[in-house]
Amino acid sequence: MSEKVLAREGRVIVRKFKRSDLADRSAWPPYRDPLNTHLNFDLSTFIDRERWLFTRKANAGRMYFAIEDEQGRLIGEMSLRDIESHEKTSRLGIHLASNKVSQGYGREALAGLLTYYFDNMKWNTMYLDVAAFNFRAIRLYERLHFERMRDFWRRISADDCVLTAPEYAHIRHLMRRAPGGIEALHHDMLLTKERYFETLAQGTGEHLVAE
Repeated sequence: MSEKVLAREGRVIVRKFKRSDLADRSAWPPYRDPLNTHLNFDLSTFIDRERWLFTRKANAGRMYFAIEDEQGRLIGEMSLRDIESHEKTSRLGIHLASNKVSQGYGREALAGLLTYYFDNMKWNTMYLDVAAFNFRAIRLYERLHFERMRDFWRRISADDCVLTAPEYAHIRHLMRRAPGGIEALHHDMLLTKERYFETLAQGTGEHLVAE
């Protein structure tokens, strides 16, 4: 495993995010769903890219990782934020390019990061929060043995159409209008080091299961 590769799982590798990755990220197809358009960033100029990078790398409480596919192309990013070095805990964020969703890349990337996080970094707990309407992501996290802690409402960047358009009728009960915008129900989830190694010992770790 080369120095820059932190984890390798299935078709993907996980490595540290670098400045040159922003040019590749700028070429991702835009997210069209109003629930995901907040992930569209204008990175067309050098200044735009430097601003994006500075607001993230300048925060000592964050770590950023790149996800590469089998062709070595940047297809996603992961981050650890709210890092508590003494407690060895952090909160996960993961985004895939819009044209790489629902192809199994997220599962492989997260499984690889979990190996690095608990086995190499030897940290204790990974937290995450996910919108309750994101059924696909919730299934992934549950397959990787994350457990739900609590539910809460959070402001989201979405147009009013998500409260009126027919295609959102099946998730409308998970959103509500609030002062200043729209809120969505979220789940707080966690995976502990003990739970992670327990599932490996039982042979139920997701990254041990062939698809």
